[in-house]
Amino acid sequence: MMATKRKSKAAHLTEARSVKGRDSSPKWDNVDTMTDDEFSRHFRISMDWYRLESSGKDLKPKVITWMAANDFTKEQIALFKKTKDWRCNLTVGALVANLLKGMPDSRPGFNEGRSTSKYIKDSIAKILEEGKNDVEEEEDTSKPVIPAATIQDRLRETAGKMSEEIDYALDEFTMNPDAFDPKAIKVINLLKAKEAKAAHARFIKGFYVKTYEELQEAAEGQCEQLKEAYSHLNKAQLKKLIAFYHEIISACDMLGQEAKVNRKPRAKKAQPKEKIVAKLKYAKTNEQLKLVSINPVDIIGAKELWVYNIKSRKIGKYVANEYLELGVKGTSITGYNDNSSVQKTLRKPEEQLKEFKAAGKVQLRKFLDDIRAVDIKLNGRINEDIILLRTQ
Repeated sequence: MMATKRKSKAAHLTEARSVKGRDSSPKWDNVDTMTDDEFSRHFRISMDWYRLESSGKDLKPKVITWMAANDFTKEQIALFKKTKDWRCNLTVGALVANLLKGMPDSRPGFNEGRSTSKYIKDSIAKILEEGKNDVEEEEDTSKPVIPAATIQDRLRETAGKMSEEIDYALDEFTMNPDAFDPKAIKVINLLKAKEAKAAHARFIKGFYVKTYEELQEAAEGQCEQLKEAYSHLNKAQLKKLIAFYHEIISACDMLGQEAKVNRKPRAKKAQPKEKIVAKLKYAKTNEQLKLVSINPVDIIGAKELWVYNIKSRKIGKYVANEYLELGVKGTSITGYNDNSSVQKTLRKPEEQLKEFKAAGKVQLRKFLDDIRAVDIKLNGRINEDIILLRTQ
């Protein structure tokens, strides 16, 4: 019910603001006959009108027109055109639009007689500096081209629809700031209900962050232009508006943080077995004992690995740890059990290895136990004296 009521009020307000078929922007025809109070009130109404009815993109052409008439070079104007549209904030755009409509640059009884043009020029200089690396694609004027909607375009459009109720709430504030309650709408719940993701939240934050920064600056009172622009709001009303914008920004940041926490770790790409064993050095054959090593890739994932050291005459068995499998890292075996993985010295290698080759799985279980020699723990290292006998 609250959402429906909010929407109908906002729709009514929008209809009241616009008049189809004619320019309804503020006029400055009778500025010479205005008192100081009338001038200040008309200025506030004009600024509010442009903030509600326009965007930085809408007002950017007006700023360019004003620059051409105020001694800016062709290079500066060209650079300004290339800057991103959002850099042209609503305050600068609205001030320029009012000047073009006939508002005087300065007035003794307004803003302590300061020059509006000076503020605009300082702001443009900042925009040119911050936007000097912005790049916009040159338009092909030879034939009309309908640009294909990008993923970012679709995200921006969806984010705009998701934030409609936020705009309705801001319209309610404009109609009755004293009755507005910034805590009445839980922005985070609203956005979650609309299934807003972190990508949407970035755009939604972008819709409001510039105004939020302006409001904070106006509350600090350091910028006279902003202080004057929001002077129609008392401290309590300005505090309410800042609190609501803070709620919007915080909700968007929260969605982004939640996405980071809930993001699944990227699946590690399985490395080819051949690459894993590439550095493993072992004896490929031994002619005297008629031994040939198995392919080392068979070690990866095995539960047992039998090895024979030609130089020391030791036969050994690597046994994988419980719930694990054998692997290879560099020139070593990994994943084996330190206690179960042992080796013994063969007294008659030719006969005993012949028995080993003929043994099946059952016989291999007792093969080491039947050798009368001391158990020696394996250390995992494989070298060029070791034959890889068998895996299981």
